Amino acid sequence: MSDAPHDRAGAGAESRTPARPASLERLAGTLVSASTVANATLLDRRGHPLGAVRDIIARIGEGSYPPVTGLRVRIGQRELFLPIDQVGPLEPFHVRLLGDSLDLAPFERRPGEVLLDDDVIGRRLIDVRLGTLIRANDLALAPLADRWHIVAVDPTRLSALHRLIPWRSRSGRVSPRSLVDWSDIEPFTGHVPGPHLPIPLRRLRRLHPAQLADLIEHASHEEGTEIIDAVGDDPDLEADVFEELDDEHQRRFFEERSDPEAAELLGEMAADDAADLIAKIDQDRRMAILQLLPAAQQTTLRRLLAYNPETAGGLMTTQAVTVSEDASVAGALEAVRTADDLPSQAGSVVVVVDPTGRVVSSVPLADLVRAPAARTVTTLATAVTARLHTSTDLPSVALLMTDYNLPALPVVDDDDRFLGLVTVDDILEAMVPPDWRRRQRGEAEG
Repeated sequence: MSDAPHDRAGAGAESRTPARPASLERLAGTLVSASTVANATLLDRRGHPLGAVRDIIARIGEGSYPPVTGLRVRIGQRELFLPIDQVGPLEPFHVRLLGDSLDLAPFERRPGEVLLDDDVIGRRLIDVRLGTLIRANDLALAPLADRWHIVAVDPTRLSALHRLIPWRSRSGRVSPRSLVDWSDIEPFTGHVPGPHLPIPLRRLRRLHPAQLADLIEHASHEEGTEIIDAVGDDPDLEADVFEELDDEHQRRFFEERSDPEAAELLGEMAADDAADLIAKIDQDRRMAILQLLPAAQQTTLRRLLAYNPETAGGLMTTQAVTVSEDASVAGALEAVRTADDLPSQAGSVVVVVDPTGRVVSSVPLADLVRAPAARTVTTLATAVTARLHTSTDLPSVALLMTDYNLPALPVVDDDDRFLGLVTVDDILEAMVPPDWRRRQRGEAEG
């Protein structure tokens, strides 16, 4: 045995990222249960008991399939790091040394490392394939590109039961049928000691903002914070996620931000959603945050805050496309294409106004797409003259939108001048009973 300082990069293979296997079935027969390795007997080169494996060390952030870099082992009263290239093939229940010497330096966790049994197994992870939280009741290890990697998660209850019964009654092999491919997994790492390992945004981008919001709502506060921190690397996505969160989570995560951070987030959100969010904040702090916004945004939000939230004025967004009476179909379509940060539902209707700003009609985007490019928008036979007033209540808004079968309707003041749009998604959100949201959360947690 040697007391020389150890080098965890010695194999030089940690930077190699193996290609994704065509299917986990191809690895059948080589898949090893991580929990049986993490509690295995350590044998010397001749097969005699030398000590015990206490955990498996991996670098979670490296590639689609994190490499196993070594084992935490106990020999006598010492806890040591054993590089993975100093042991033979990982087998359930026992690990055999390849040589006669060992590094006797005490085990120390290095930046970027996780312990699979302590940090991952038994905890929840994000399945980005389905946009759900699953529990890692076990992990599957397999040799890829001449090195051991984490290749899958076993979320089944049977694997959890196996960990509770005498472990030598198990085979230690894992069936690929019960596994979720690790390339579809994002783990939480906020509980891992040492330097923070942030969740990378790459895999989370595969999810819709509503799916990310659902994950946050079903996660613990610490897990939800990790997701919020990850999407914070993309301000547009962060704003979209906040717009999808329920009132409770919106308020909680918003209140944890400093005033400048809160103002920055509001500046990225749709005006109606930003107004709804800041209305939930204490009055004194609300004014402080509003004052950090550009003057035009302040004016818009203050105006929206003045309306009853259950009226057309409180529901409307000011982000919309308007064109003049003499605009051509081609001009109207170009206005939709070039509109900045236009919500999808708001872009499905183009509002036609006269020179004084009064609403003449609203035209569905689908009709514009089908019409000849040179045609004037006001000549379209399907142009709609329906509009809402700021005081129109929620049931009346819903009925009028249903009657005209439109995804959005313009809101006007007493002089018929355009103020904003009410979109169907805002109507649906306002009309969903609170107990439906509680039922949905309960079903997901069950």
